[in-house]
Amino acid sequence: MSLGLRSMLVAAVAVALHFVPVGAHAQSNRWLPYEGHLTVHFTIDHGGMSPTRGSFRELSGELIFDESKPEASELSIRIESASLDTGHAYRDNFVRGPQFLDAVKHRFITFKSTKVTKTGDKTGTVTGDLTMHGVTKPVTLNVTFNKASKRPSGEDYIGFSATASLNRLDWDITAFSSKSPPALTGDVVEMVISAEFVRQK
Repeated sequence: MSLGLRSMLVAAVAVALHFVPVGAHAQSNRWLPYEGHLTVHFTIDHGGMSPTRGSFRELSGELIFDESKPEASELSIRIESASLDTGHAYRDNFVRGPQFLDAVKHRFITFKSTKVTKTGDKTGTVTGDLTMHGVTKPVTLNVTFNKASKRPSGEDYIGFSATASLNRLDWDITAFSSKSPPALTGDVVEMVISAEFVRQK
């Protein structure tokens, strides 16, 4: 091949690469929560009289997610125990205390996925290790994929909803339970999670 022809081929390849669409390049599979759109709410029975509802205000997390291989996803969430909020200051401080969450000793509640299973076009389960009150136990989240879209600023973002049921006795939180009467508070905690994640560059 002559030097001139080789130079022309190199130039042609360079031009072709320059005009490859941005979408054709590999995209990051790392996603972080969209600020203000990662929420964990819970409900627990109050002596059979009414459900008590609350949430956690301080959360962070990370998602590894490839739309073409959802089973390979990885999810981690960290919650500040002391950010519990039921709308009643006395009750919140009591639940943050040593008889329940013991938030000074156990500052964080964490979840780390171990298995993701696709159950439908937009549904799946995420099983992982939940560490709370110094105890680690497996938990399964029932997850729904809501939507994928783009923010006005151009980044990809996705939305999920999830539910889970926990028995607090499994994490040695036994105060006012069936294991440690009077059973003024239910054993089972129903969790509702909403999450939006933004793809990282």
